[in-house]
Amino acid sequence: MAEKTSNFFIPRTFGPLLSLLICCGKIALFSQTSFHAALQLNDRLSLPFEVVYCEGKSPKLAVVNGEERIDLRFLLEKKDSLYFEFPEIAGQLVFHKTERKGYWQNLNKTLPAKIPFQFYAAQSPAHNVRLDLRLDSLPQVFSGTYDVLFTDANGTEKAIGIFQQNGAQIEGTFRTETGDYRFLSGGVVNGKMMISCFDGVHAFLFEAQASSGNGLSGTFYSGMRYQASWTGVLNPNAELTSPYSISRPLTERSPLILEVKNSKGKKRTLDQRFFQGKPSVVQIMGTWCPNCLDETRYFMSLKENNAFKSVRFVMVGFENGANDQDRLQRLKKYARKMDLNYSFYLGGEASTKQAGIVFNTLNGVYSFPTTLFLNKKGEIVQVHSGFDGPGTGVHFTHLKEATEALLLKLLEE
Repeated sequence: MAEKTSNFFIPRTFGPLLSLLICCGKIALFSQTSFHAALQLNDRLSLPFEVVYCEGKSPKLAVVNGEERIDLRFLLEKKDSLYFEFPEIAGQLVFHKTERKGYWQNLNKTLPAKIPFQFYAAQSPAHNVRLDLRLDSLPQVFSGTYDVLFTDANGTEKAIGIFQQNGAQIEGTFRTETGDYRFLSGGVVNGKMMISCFDGVHAFLFEAQASSGNGLSGTFYSGMRYQASWTGVLNPNAELTSPYSISRPLTERSPLILEVKNSKGKKRTLDQRFFQGKPSVVQIMGTWCPNCLDETRYFMSLKENNAFKSVRFVMVGFENGANDQDRLQRLKKYARKMDLNYSFYLGGEASTKQAGIVFNTLNGVYSFPTTLFLNKKGEIVQVHSGFDGPGTGVHFTHLKEATEALLLKLLEE
């Protein structure tokens, strides 16, 4: 996504309970399979989400966002506090093992703040666990596809809202020209839609009410400070600017030449001699970017597919950190945690401006991720901005189909 300030899918009814039975290593009945959790982002805003937790000698903790489940890694116990880390993203949840209060630290920041965090059983069995609120019995209907405008002090941004409603429960996401907002989940309370996401980097909360003419209006909160208003109009044919027309080569079939650093911190030139002989996929990304994580998982799966074994995949990371040594360490840790199966290089600091300097054969880089597709001569034939990830449903399927069709064509040339 544009700059602003291991997952798997489970059946929603049985997944948390089965996880607790497995993680505790015995068959037992639990009165509480999942817990309401909250981040106190500031003195006025608490962001709700859901966790599954199992205590014991090797405690288990998972964050749940609708169909997405993120199983954190247990690190250690220290002075009655438990330390968990996100599996790929650089972030931690730390809490007292009995009080279940602690903090979230986004370690992608140069000076990470400690955001208060706690979790507990919902106050009533009638409450939705994620929101710890009673959902409406006769809810307003929010399902559908919407043309959306986000408005803040810097202007407006177009998006598409996609919401699926089951009774008073809602799941969905927003697609933008620079990426999607991943898995959002929540429900309808007092006529208002409330949906949220927390994945170790994103801390999103969206609220909205129905307005006249099949419309929505509400507020978007992100992290500790960011806030925007948003409106939506129901439109099943809503479209965005093509992701293939945002970043583009300055000249047709431009050869790609990059000055980067390898895993040892040595300067390396990647040019036509490097890229020749096989089609290449060059990924502009950051380890702090969950959309990039979704794309990396997809590319890793393609790398394992025999049909694409002759495609060269290259990751170029743009990282936070005080210097390139620090940035490279972040990138190497990410590759190790991911068990990355293709090569990676450091491009520089985490900014689209720096990415545009490194990828100077393009008119610019406007989102993370941005992906270049090269033919066997090392020439740029297509550039894709952003990523429609698993949370976008059919749009993720369409992106994969288009990507794989292009790669098969390049392999045949």
